Amino acid sequence: MQKKQLLHRGHRIENVNNREDGWSAVIEGRTITHKLSLVKKSIDWWYEMNTFMPPEKFESIVSKKQPQQLTMDYKGFKLRNDTGYPNDWYVMAGTRLLKGHADAIKRHIDAALQRSASR
Repeated sequence: MQKKQLLHRGHRIENVNNREDGWSAVIEGRTITHKLSLVKKSIDWWYEMNTFMPPEKFESIVSKKQPQQLTMDYKGFKLRNDTGYPNDWYVMAGTRLLKGHADAIKRHIDAALQRSASR
């Protein structure tokens, strides 16, 4: 079995058993083993904070659910929501940024389209 190796900020990271969580490195004399992304975070933390932080500490942060980015098309306008909360929709309408609940934004767009059609 061939072991995989790579360098990250001067640290050698190896995976001998070809498992996703089998990446290991040595930081300040301590051997850490975990997923590659978490081992890299530990190395980054060491360089940026000069403090050892085991990869397990980052696991709970990484595994937290990221907000789902939502988009919807409405009459040629693309409404977006980056947080998933119902009142966090926004859209650029011309030079104006409209923010709020999707239904309120749709009503505003409808009124603006109706005004422009009656001109």
